[in-house]
Amino acid sequence: MTRPTIDFDHQSVNYRDNWRHMAADFHATGSPIAWSEHHDGFWVTASWDAVHQVASDWDTFTSVNDLTGTENGGRGQTIPQMPYRLFLGESDPPFHTERRRLEAPFFTPKALRNWGPVVARYLGEALDQVAAKGHAELIDDVLIPATARTTLYVLGYPADDWQDAAAAAHAGAYRLPDEPEYPHAEQARLRLGFREMLAERGKNPTGDIISALATGTVLGEPLGLDAGESMMNALVFGGFDTTVSTAASALIYLSRHPEQAERIRTDKAYRRNAIEEFLRFYPPVAGLSRTAVKDTELLGQPIARGERVLMWLAAANQDPLKFTDPGTLDLERENARDHVAFSAGHHRCLGSPLAKLELETMLETIFTRFPDLRIDPDEVVGFPSIGGVNGYVAVPATFTAEV
Repeated sequence: MTRPTIDFDHQSVNYRDNWRHMAADFHATGSPIAWSEHHDGFWVTASWDAVHQVASDWDTFTSVNDLTGTENGGRGQTIPQMPYRLFLGESDPPFHTERRRLEAPFFTPKALRNWGPVVARYLGEALDQVAAKGHAELIDDVLIPATARTTLYVLGYPADDWQDAAAAAHAGAYRLPDEPEYPHAEQARLRLGFREMLAERGKNPTGDIISALATGTVLGEPLGLDAGESMMNALVFGGFDTTVSTAASALIYLSRHPEQAERIRTDKAYRRNAIEEFLRFYPPVAGLSRTAVKDTELLGQPIARGERVLMWLAAANQDPLKFTDPGTLDLERENARDHVAFSAGHHRCLGSPLAKLELETMLETIFTRFPDLRIDPDEVVGFPSIGGVNGYVAVPATFTAEV
């Protein structure tokens, strides 16, 4: 059987500039699964149903990043394979279930009621810094400071020490580890700080996420510094540019559609559904991978043991079998919340409720304070590569200055 192939490299400039057309063409084949020779070879699927199947069947498709060759041969969640392991994201049950249990209480509806004022305070302080100027660089001046400080506060990390963490996360979101500009040194310092905090909270817990990780157990054994550091790292890096990129995409669109911006500001139900549609249409993450641990089949294609499968989340959000007229942004789309921007299955993003809370606060507050916000699309600078995060380097904006 000849397997279908596709020239697909999500880390390339071609992907950055043409991914929507690529997704539409892939779906038009009627069977959106094919083999790519890039990055040592992998399967890619854009089917919404197939993404859910792969994400849910950990017995067949593992998340493990087996760097030592002593487990199941899995090659992790990212393509290219990362040289270090993300202990929560790159594990399967029962370890994944137990590790996730340590963080879950901090993202419940009850916890979100505590985080809401935190989000509003840090966003308000960022906006205060630019309000009298009449202009701002939204990424560096507003969105990253507000999101970084909120994420660190929730974690239990000193929120006012956000600059180093944000710098390491921001560059790491679109650089590959083998690029000269990748922030290896900054990330190493950050990880060292994480380990020091874990050790200190293990002795003096303070009821935050760091303390939960420092004192938590997995299958009757202490979580440990390596796993704790990795989970802190994932919370920081997963909570910064992903939320920032979706907020920026929404602000760019709404600045060109002031009537919809006004409705988002005043209509909570409309705003919440619009956020789901923004996540569907402007997904922050291109995709996540799994490794087949046994011979299997997906959409009629035989998948061999050891082969990787990229769940192309961005294209699954464009699946015409799930979303009517998927290439159109419809802020009243009835099934917008069915998107897979936060992945699916047991690895669906634990922090998604906090991300949505931040997005809702940002859109309501920014258009309340700056109702005439203007963003020139020609001045927007996107990431040079969006295989990791579909984000922005710069989004300059103007507005009527507050007196």
